[in-house]
Amino acid sequence: MLHKIDLGSEKAMGFRWEGKYDEKGVKQSILQFLPELQSRAKMNVYLEIQEISDVEARALWDELKFDVKNFKQLTDKIDKIAVVTDESWLRTISEGSSFVLPGIKVKAFTMAESQAGKTWVTA
Repeated sequence: MLHKIDLGSEKAMGFRWEGKYDEKGVKQSILQFLPELQSRAKMNVYLEIQEISDVEARALWDELKFDVKNFKQLTDKIDKIAVVTDESWLRTISEGSSFVLPGIKVKAFTMAESQAGKTWVTA
């Protein structure tokens, strides 16, 4: 489930994902994220993934539909995304996603580098 993290910056929003990556969690996270996206002219995103389990295909599908539906708004409003996780496969996928998200810089960090991730999105 997604939880907000206060980064102390108007320029960046922070979130932490913990637990199951299921349909309920994705819908809840969209409900938290969408108002932030809609209310800002520009923003950076800090996403910390401490633990992810039980990845459901339906949840992936729901997130993909959200991303496609909001693609223009996402690419127009987000400049940087820092993904912070000790899961190497998530860091690899995250950095690879910068090729399909034109104009958005995506950078992955380990949990030990979390402060560097926060600094990068708030600078």
